[in-house]
Amino acid sequence: MPTPTTDAHVRLDIHPTHPSAVTATVTGPRPHVARALLTAYGFEATNEHTLVMARIDHEEPYWAEKAAQAMTADHITTEISPRLREAIDEEWTWANYPMPWCSREEIREVSNEAQKVHDDIRHGRLIIHAHADDSSIVVAVGT
Repeated sequence: MPTPTTDAHVRLDIHPTHPSAVTATVTGPRPHVARALLTAYGFEATNEHTLVMARIDHEEPYWAEKAAQAMTADHITTEISPRLREAIDEEWTWANYPMPWCSREEIREVSNEAQKVHDDIRHGRLIIHAHADDSSIVVAVGT
């Protein structure tokens, strides 16, 4: 029996004017599953066929590859442009990172948690009421 598909095709590429962002173009007669998966990985719709991922840590290529792997596992035809593939494969260092004892994966975990807080603030799910300097740590109060 053939493997079922979602009748969607997703093309991931570097954003044409914001080089750290990634675009996803979704085509096909039933794009809903692909759009939902992309949204779960941090992409936001700009129109019916295009979604964009922009992150505060500029790790869009890494997370775009994770999204592509998830879509492929769900039998969604996924294409990664050569420019994005190059960005995915590029080695990087984060200069002056304040936690040099962290591995690359640990750095990504920390920055992903920061991204979640940023997204919650941006989408109105978290409202910061006050912040203060508590010795060497900045603390915030939010709901």
